[in-house]
Amino acid sequence: MATPMLGQFLTQINGFIKARNETSLTDYLVLEPPFGQGYTQIIAELRATYPAGKDAALEAKCAQLLPEAEKGDQGATWTAFIRYMVTYLGYLRDGQYRRTYELLSEVQGRVNSALSHSTLGYLILYTAITNARLVCRLAIGLDRHPELLGPLMTGGGAGEDGGARETLPEKAANTIRVAFTTALNDRSGSQANGLDSHGKPEGRRKGVYSFANLCLKILFQCKKTRNASQIFQNITSNAPSLNAYPKAQQVTYLYYLGRFLWQNGHFGSSAKVLGRAWELCHAGPGAAKQRRSILIYLIASNLILGRFPSTTLLGLPEAHGLTEKFMPICLAVRSGNLSALRRHLDFDSEHAAWFLHFRLLLQLRNRCEVLAWRSLVRKVFLLKGTLPEAGSNKAAFLDLPLLVVAFRAVDSQGPSLDPEDEPDPDLEGTTDFDPKMETGIDEYGIISILSSLVDQGLLRGLVAHKQQKLAILGSKNFGGDAVAAGFPAVWGVIGKKGEAGGVVGWKT
Repeated sequence: MATPMLGQFLTQINGFIKARNETSLTDYLVLEPPFGQGYTQIIAELRATYPAGKDAALEAKCAQLLPEAEKGDQGATWTAFIRYMVTYLGYLRDGQYRRTYELLSEVQGRVNSALSHSTLGYLILYTAITNARLVCRLAIGLDRHPELLGPLMTGGGAGEDGGARETLPEKAANTIRVAFTTALNDRSGSQANGLDSHGKPEGRRKGVYSFANLCLKILFQCKKTRNASQIFQNITSNAPSLNAYPKAQQVTYLYYLGRFLWQNGHFGSSAKVLGRAWELCHAGPGAAKQRRSILIYLIASNLILGRFPSTTLLGLPEAHGLTEKFMPICLAVRSGNLSALRRHLDFDSEHAAWFLHFRLLLQLRNRCEVLAWRSLVRKVFLLKGTLPEAGSNKAAFLDLPLLVVAFRAVDSQGPSLDPEDEPDPDLEGTTDFDPKMETGIDEYGIISILSSLVDQGLLRGLVAHKQQKLAILGSKNFGGDAVAAGFPAVWGVIGKKGEAGGVVGWKT
């Protein structure tokens, strides 16, 4: 049976290769339905003349009508593009809902091979990006609704080597990662840094952050963020400056990098990266969802660093509903109200599900407790601390028993964050077990808290164990102001650490 539309289509594709017309080539290699009338006729011709099982004949047809790919460039043939075209046409021919992901993944594998051609690969770059977006969208959708997979394996359980089997989203991310690596390692440009004379990326390096963002989107959706570390390390080593790419790509990449840093406890770097993403993100209504996503993690990161959101920031449309989530934490930390902080961040609180959804709860529980310690010690010192006489060389001090009383008072008002504060029922029956033993904090617990604050730089002082006192050091350097000397601003201690040096994964 004749295939006039298919022949005309392949002839036009061959012309685009000859003219090195990457834009038209991308426009013709349509991947997402609905397909136009011309493509519908091509699909009908493929099903009639080249049904499933006749891919060898289809490859011969493509090789015949794509002589420019056979010829290649500089002595290197581009047969990988011919094989890609066979897979692409098979995708059009066999595209059914349940098989779409498998077919697109196969197409992505073929386009990755075509992309690797040293001189002609750039022609297929934007087609590779378009296909990768579809693979990403399908992988995330199927991860959310695995019942749509039917017989397609979703992963889980043990693999052949006894380890965990690679999940479908991980497979998708790894397939796209091949294209990312190809783009990252491209050396075909005029300069070693991958940028042209105008400071713009050249060749396949134009797609570095597009592919990286798609991989990261999948990995964060399926909660496999540990696999993202290699992407950030590769970008640090080989990628062009992020500033050379469109702002939309910069914002997306910095958002995922900021979240990765947050999850790994680098809160200063996270705040720095997310702050830049917030600055670059378009402030129009069309970007409200993206700005809200950035803002949630930006507020959380800065809160742990001791910098609280302003009422102006919380009044923005994209911050709607965030005041009742974060402001109680700010008030509790500022006042040293441990019981209020623990109630708000308790697993049974009304906001716990929201914090858990964004994977914020555990970090806020652990880190904000320390800041509340500092505030409570400072408050007790302001009320009960002993200041030296003017001109005296003695240090200001605070009696430790006063801190024991204060911490016990707040412990009795709310749930404890530490389940080990309760007696272990498994000890019942042992000689040393006393169920009536007092479980509240004692002087040793207070000394532990003070030592932790001193070690973190949040308290300048020392504990006199024999005298049971906290001595504040350095008052003379602050004009005799013991409070300023002993309790430096949290942001000045913790926040500045994130500003020092560069950030792994951020190529400026």
